[in-house]
Amino acid sequence: MVQLEQILKAPIVPTVFPTDPDALCALANVLAEEDYPILELLGRPMDKAIEILHEINKRPERNIITWALGTVRSKTEAKAAVEVRPDLLVSPAFSRQVLDVAVAADIPYIPGVETFQDVQNVCDAFEEHHKDVEVLKLCPVYHLSAEYVGALCGCFPGIVYCPTGEITLENYLHWKSISGIVAPMGGQLVPHDWILRKEIHAIRNRLREFRQLAQDAAASS
Repeated sequence: MVQLEQILKAPIVPTVFPTDPDALCALANVLAEEDYPILELLGRPMDKAIEILHEINKRPERNIITWALGTVRSKTEAKAAVEVRPDLLVSPAFSRQVLDVAVAADIPYIPGVETFQDVQNVCDAFEEHHKDVEVLKLCPVYHLSAEYVGALCGCFPGIVYCPTGEITLENYLHWKSISGIVAPMGGQLVPHDWILRKEIHAIRNRLREFRQLAQDAAASS
């Protein structure tokens, strides 16, 4: 899956709320310049996110990075989402109905999980569609221990996890030190106000901070 390769490459996956398309395109440009290949546009609300992605589809920035559409929680939302052809669908928790829509539309789907049973349920459902599970969203991680997450990763080899919830510059290395943990997702990784105000210099510096942390994590593993 091309999207998995991009997630493995990315130090983080910024998640952004629906806002001015010009601001999102400015963000996409700086992400591409800093070799960050993916972002997640949150469907909060979904109709606004779909409207924005429809507009971005007309612009060159649509093709310079991968655009995931998140917070897809129902069959109705999934059907509306696939009409604007995002590169990925992302859910806070697993939905078999969303999976069905994603498979029919040939769009990769990354659901959120928290427990061993969650992961098993996703694996079973994907197998019914003759699909392999490669990457899942670990949501939320703020009350999980590193030991628990390490055991989860160890029990399901071949799957990597994007943690979300309370990931910061300060605890980034803590999570990235766990084998099986890849690019964290989160709305505070690149502050929304910076995006809205097109503070490109601040955004670029933040991306470079996470890039350095990712390199430090790789060197210590």
